[in-house]
Amino acid sequence: MTNVPDDRIDPYESRLARRVGDFADGAVRPIDPMAIAAAAHAGARRQTLAGRLFGSTASMARLGVVLAGALVAAAAFGVFINAGGNNALGPNQSIAGPVQTPTAAPGAVEACAAGHLAAEISSWEGAAGHRIAGIDVRNTGSSACTLPRLVRPALVSAKGQALIIAPPESNTTTLVLPAGGGASTMVDMANYCGPAPDSELNIRLYLPDQTSTQAAPTAKVPTSLDPPPCNGPTVGSEIQMQPFEQK
Repeated sequence: MTNVPDDRIDPYESRLARRVGDFADGAVRPIDPMAIAAAAHAGARRQTLAGRLFGSTASMARLGVVLAGALVAAAAFGVFINAGGNNALGPNQSIAGPVQTPTAAPGAVEACAAGHLAAEISSWEGAAGHRIAGIDVRNTGSSACTLPRLVRPALVSAKGQALIIAPPESNTTTLVLPAGGGASTMVDMANYCGPAPDSELNIRLYLPDQTSTQAAPTAKVPTSLDPPPCNGPTVGSEIQMQPFEQK
């Protein structure tokens, strides 16, 4: 004969289990924390009342296990939300708005091309073994351009014979020449001990890209150009210029 169990079924236990199941199902959809708290509080009151009415320690133990499971499920869902459940979008995606493309900066003024620079020797003077040439340049292009304030000058003949050449220029400062605008400078030369030039003297100006523009004397120069005198063959020749100034 089967013994009748002395652990009577708590009539509130099945109802509370259904509520816990509803809360566990809510782990995959938004939940109301206030509703969970209210239900847990009501369950606790019912558990106390059932214990008083029926006095069953086994039923109370089962109720405790069920409530503990509900709390674990709610805590797991909270961890999921705090860890960023929206990461299901993908490791390289973001819920933030689209990144705005930077506005393109206005185009910079291009460097002056040698073919768009007209140069001339406006003066030629002698001073204590030196020759000093006044040089004017003008932008003949249709748009503004940037001219290096210092370029590499050379004293040459009209036929291309090089008399004195300056070392490469490292200064990179520039000035902007508007279309039709001009700039001026002074070129100082000293100690030429080479052969006599084969034709009229010119000043050649080398741009950073190694193209050049050549300045010939204008009618404003009253005398023919002569190279600077030789101060001794053991002393090197010199040629240098002042920075261009806008006219």
